[in-house]
Amino acid sequence: MKAVKEFVVPAAVLTAICLVVSGALAGTYQLTEPVIEAAKRAEADASRVVVLPDGKNFEEVSASGLDNIVDAYKAGNGAGYVITGKAKGYGGDLQVMAGISSDGKITGVKLMDNNETQGIGSKTGEASYTDQYKGKDSTLDGVTTISGATVSSKAFESAVNTIFQAYGSLAGVEVAGPEVTPPETIIFPDVTDFTEVALDGAKKAIKAGDAGYVIVMEGQGYSHAAGPMEIYVGVGMDGKIAGVAAGANSETAGIGSQALEPDYLKAYIGKTSPDGIDNISGATETSVGVKKLVRAAMELAPALIGDTTPKVDLTVAEDGSASAIIGAVRVEIDAAGKVAGVTAADETADLASIAPEEVKEAMDNALAAYNASKGA
Repeated sequence: MKAVKEFVVPAAVLTAICLVVSGALAGTYQLTEPVIEAAKRAEADASRVVVLPDGKNFEEVSASGLDNIVDAYKAGNGAGYVITGKAKGYGGDLQVMAGISSDGKITGVKLMDNNETQGIGSKTGEASYTDQYKGKDSTLDGVTTISGATVSSKAFESAVNTIFQAYGSLAGVEVAGPEVTPPETIIFPDVTDFTEVALDGAKKAIKAGDAGYVIVMEGQGYSHAAGPMEIYVGVGMDGKIAGVAAGANSETAGIGSQALEPDYLKAYIGKTSPDGIDNISGATETSVGVKKLVRAAMELAPALIGDTTPKVDLTVAEDGSASAIIGAVRVEIDAAGKVAGVTAADETADLASIAPEEVKEAMDNALAAYNASKGA
C-alpha cells in the first residue's frame, strides 16, 4: 500500500502541474494570439503602404483565374488595391508590386523577387526608373525602358500591364490596355497612308505612302518555339532597308526575344542585305531566323520598287585608269583595276559626311562597272 502511495501521489502531483501549466499556456496564447496576428498584419500592411500610401487595413482578395498574378490585397479604407504580378525577365520570373488608387492611377511600384543581372536589369528596382510609373493610368503612356536593360524593363512594364488587368477584374471596371504601335508605323513613323498590296512569296505587303514598302515574312526562329515568327521589313524606294520590326512570335522572353528588340533590329537600317549583322549570344537561332526572313524579303523587294541598282557614271582613260561617280561618291580606279582614291562627288563636300556603308557600296559598284567595261 505504501509503495502504491509513493508511486501514485507524485504522478498525480505532476499531472496536476502539467494541467495547470497547459491551461496557463493556452490562456496566454489566447491572450497573445490577437496581438501577434495584429503585429503580422501591421508588418504586411507596412510593405503595401510603400506603394499605396493612403491604404489601411488590407484584406487579401482572390486572384484565382488571373494569369501571372501572385497575390492581391484591397485596402479596407477604400484607397485602392495592392497587387503583385510577374513576367518573364532576363533572368527568369520578375515580380512587381504595384499600388493602384480607387481612381485607377498608379501610386507606386516596387521590384520584388527577381534574378535580373546586378547593375543592369536590377536597375528596374531603382527610383530613377520606378518613379516614372507614379500617376500613370493603364495606358502607361510615356513609360520608357532602360538603355542596356531593355528585356528587364519590358518585363517590368508587362507585369504592371498584367496588374492593371487584374485591377479591372477585381474592381469591376473597364481597363484600357497600352496603345500598341503597328510594326509598319514603327518602321515608317511619318507615314499615315498604308495600303495592302499583293506580293507573291510574302505573307503580306504594305505600301507605305511614297516612302516605300513593308514586306511581312513568316518563318522559324527558335526551333522549340510554339509557333513561327513574323518579321516586318521596311524597304525604301532606294532599295535599302528602312527598318525591321517584329510581329507575332513565340520566341522565349529574355532570350530569343533579344533578337527582336529595336536595339538589335536597328542594325539593319540602311543595308541591302543582312550580311555583316552579328548574331546575339544566347539567341543564335532567332538571330539567324530573322536574317533569313530579311534576306527573303529583300529578294522580293524589286517586284515592288523596281531595279534600284545605282547608276554608275564611268569614264575610262586611255591608260586604263577610270573615274566613276555613284551618287554622292567619286571613285578613282587605277589601270590595274584597284581603287586608287575615294572622294565626295561634290568638291565642296566632305567625304566624312557620307555614310560609310554608302561609300563602300559606291566602291563595289564602281569596280563592278569597271570590270564590266573591260569584259571581265
